[in-house]
Amino acid sequence: MRLGATAAALGSLFAFAGTTPSNAVAQEAGTATSTAVPAAGQCPYSGSHPQLEYDDGRKYSAAVKHAQCMFNVNNVKAGGKKWLVEDGYFGWNTRSAIWRIQYACNIDTDYIVGPKTWKCLHLDEKPNPVAEPTGIFPVKP
Repeated sequence: MRLGATAAALGSLFAFAGTTPSNAVAQEAGTATSTAVPAAGQCPYSGSHPQLEYDDGRKYSAAVKHAQCMFNVNNVKAGGKKWLVEDGYFGWNTRSAIWRIQYACNIDTDYIVGPKTWKCLHLDEKPNPVAEPTGIFPVKP
């Protein structure tokens, strides 16, 4: 699977979202996100890739922050903008983003970041057994 083709296929995933950003509260609060996103290999994280689940944003996790960063990297590569606030909390916006990436990669849309979702977030890793995405990328706030 070619990374460029995958990013292009994911591009249509986030177009589905239209122009309404999921992080509207953050934007209204003056913490609107920048479009500058690090390259996929530069999302700062040295831990494992544990299973992550929605917890209403109650506890901080470096792994959640890494997943948010990887989601933003993939979205920018697909022509969108940085969509998630990379705060390390698995709230509603992150839950929505996880559904989108799972849908794009044709894996179970269970809102849980497990091994297949991590593979989908790390499109730059080879080999990547995730099916070619059907996509609703990019999200353009």
